[in-house]
Amino acid sequence: MSDTLISDSEQHALNAVHGVEDEPADDNVEVTHPFDPSKIRVTTEPRTIDLLFRRINHGEIDLAPDFQRRARLWKPHKKGQLIESILLRIPLPVFYVAATEDDLWSVVDGLQRLTTIHDFMSNAFPLTGLEYLNQLEGLYFSKLPRPMQRRIEETSLVLNIIQPGTPDEVMINIFKRLNTGGLPLTGQEIRNALYKGPARDFLAAMVGTPEFQRATDGRVSDDRMDAQECVLRFAAFYLDDWRRYDRNDLDAYLSEAMRQLNSIGQVPLDEIRSRFLVAMNVAFEIFGRDAFRKRYAMEDDRKPVSKALFEAWSVNLARLDADKQKLLTERRELLRETFIQLMQADHFFDVSISSSTGTVQRVHKRFGAIEQAIEQVLGEYPK
Repeated sequence: MSDTLISDSEQHALNAVHGVEDEPADDNVEVTHPFDPSKIRVTTEPRTIDLLFRRINHGEIDLAPDFQRRARLWKPHKKGQLIESILLRIPLPVFYVAATEDDLWSVVDGLQRLTTIHDFMSNAFPLTGLEYLNQLEGLYFSKLPRPMQRRIEETSLVLNIIQPGTPDEVMINIFKRLNTGGLPLTGQEIRNALYKGPARDFLAAMVGTPEFQRATDGRVSDDRMDAQECVLRFAAFYLDDWRRYDRNDLDAYLSEAMRQLNSIGQVPLDEIRSRFLVAMNVAFEIFGRDAFRKRYAMEDDRKPVSKALFEAWSVNLARLDADKQKLLTERRELLRETFIQLMQADHFFDVSISSSTGTVQRVHKRFGAIEQAIEQVLGEYPK
């Protein structure tokens, strides 16, 4: 029983609706930082529903409300049928959680099921859509006969617990391999579940700013945390010069950035916030509603926001001093023309923002090419 089901074509359509462009992966990309399989530590343990319910109430299981797929929450009849399955003693699929040193858990797989069980036991909804136990239709947990309540409470669920000490890259790999029959988790959904702390609030706050919404024309949805990933990409490459990027694993690089954001303190966070908002304003002043989008000709239709262009443009603009930013906005038409020429004439640049965007060569290519385009327009390179 998957939490949600979706086809590849439906996922592609969702990405288009969310206003971000797909970045197809290249299966032939070399793994430059492989992990040690011997470090995978996962134990399988049974837990009663009553114990899990109490853990959630005490804040010992993180259901990560920001991580829930708001657009795909279960309908009432599906919730009712899950509870009916428990009452019929039909075994549920295994749950995955990641444990901390304090034995606090984050839900990796089974979030919707666990949330549904907790909500029902909290009298948040009545049973509906039952197929066999029709006599219980419309009843809340508190109104069930006591034997039925006890049956739910004493039902044992199987949990695979990813133990503390398991390397982050291993846990991320486990996340990606789970729920293969359902809707795969996005990289940012995984990071949001794994890295609790100031980074979560920082990213959520940034995507809600008028500056970000204006620069992206409000077209980057955060239902699957695409908007937060855009901000994280900026932070990652702002904190660390793109020239030092030396791995073919952008997901791992962004995970390291989440850890940094959780530990650097408020003053550095305030600086990142300030530079990010400046970059958003400058990008909008130059490109308007076309910011962070591909353009091959002036008459082309507008394309979706490209995450790869977002990171390269925003970081390069943020690193300019105020005088250069002002001069660039005054020469906006020339910069737009220069960018179109780059898209038309440099096939490798186009590739660097279109597929396998996490490889070293392609990261270096797009950042370097945009940096050079900016310097050319500023007069530091011959026109």
